[in-house]
Amino acid sequence: MMTLKPRKLYSGILTGLVLLYFLSLLLHISANFEQYQWDFRTHRQAGAIFIAGGDPYDADTLFAEARTHLLYTYPPVSLLFYGLFSLIEYKTAFHIFLFFKSALLLALVYFWQREFLRKKTEVLFYAFCLLAFNSPAYRDIIAGNINLVEQALLWLAFFFYLKHRLLLFCVLVLTAASFKMLPAFFLVMLLIGDHEKKYHYFFGAGAAFLAYLLVQYLIAPDMFAGFLKNASQVVRERGEVTPATYTFIRDVFRLLAANFGLNAPKSLQAFAAAGAAAAVIFFSGKALVRLRSIKPEAEEKMVLFLVCLVYGLIHPRFKDYAYMLLLVPAYFIVLNARYAKAMPFILILCLLTSPEFVLPGTVSLFQTFWKFYPLMVAYAIWGLYLHEISMATKQANRTDKRAKRGRGAFLK
Repeated sequence: MMTLKPRKLYSGILTGLVLLYFLSLLLHISANFEQYQWDFRTHRQAGAIFIAGGDPYDADTLFAEARTHLLYTYPPVSLLFYGLFSLIEYKTAFHIFLFFKSALLLALVYFWQREFLRKKTEVLFYAFCLLAFNSPAYRDIIAGNINLVEQALLWLAFFFYLKHRLLLFCVLVLTAASFKMLPAFFLVMLLIGDHEKKYHYFFGAGAAFLAYLLVQYLIAPDMFAGFLKNASQVVRERGEVTPATYTFIRDVFRLLAANFGLNAPKSLQAFAAAGAAAAVIFFSGKALVRLRSIKPEAEEKMVLFLVCLVYGLIHPRFKDYAYMLLLVPAYFIVLNARYAKAMPFILILCLLTSPEFVLPGTVSLFQTFWKFYPLMVAYAIWGLYLHEISMATKQANRTDKRAKRGRGAFLK
């Protein structure tokens, strides 16, 4: 008779509890369908307006019918996708979209664990996916955004990238970028690799993406102009829902104006944001060069995860649910860090405090900190990657010098 080991038994119980809690969240969202998936409600109504011959990019038309104050910010062709949901009753469409995304999330977590981590820490990873970075998975599901579909396409693209199947990588990245455009950034990974046809794939994929936009402009120029106008306006969102570097810099300037009367022009804010992005790209580029110089093949996964972090840190509108992209890179480096000490993470934990008990004069500071807490953690994880790569380079150089001295003594 087979008996379960205590560790496997506890692991199974904890996994069951996590899944049970996740199911309870879904039932709560389902029972309160009028309150949740506001993005889906907006986007479905935009599709209905489009099918009826109206302009879904017109705020007055959309706000009145969707009962939200969210603009439609995706390109015109995406209206065909949401138009399908408008053909069925809203409550039914709500639940189809909810349970499709829930099943996709479970499949994605399993895919992450199997293909990118391969460590027997399933329960810890499941809890990490649910809680880390202020629960982006939960935020995605209650918002009803297309983000989870985008994430699934990107991670499938990354899987094929690591398998050196670049055509499938390009197709999946472009499909992921068909709604929000900026995921096309990941085509730069083609330039990082050593594939002999990487430039062909890069410029071919870039041309295909430009053609995708150009065709929409030629067929529906007015709607395409509305798309560009709406997309430019949502960059002004606040840090509660968009804890991005650009939003953080804007809030810092806002604090300086409120507390010290230092009113900086918007051009200075944009310059500061561009400087921060340039610094992230510069130091990450140096780390990638070091990494590839010591282990060009074995560290492809590290390269991929570092690029994900760069994307998150320089993205001008990295939403709260978009931090789902950083779950695997963060878990991977915390689990596999060889040279870093725990000090940065202990420091972060020590700095955490209740918003009700802060030092006099620091209320605004701590309010800003909590708004951008996922961003702070993302920068800490990015710094951990840079530190690990730097220390690995030094270790490799020391090993190489010892090997050369050994060879020299043998030849003598």
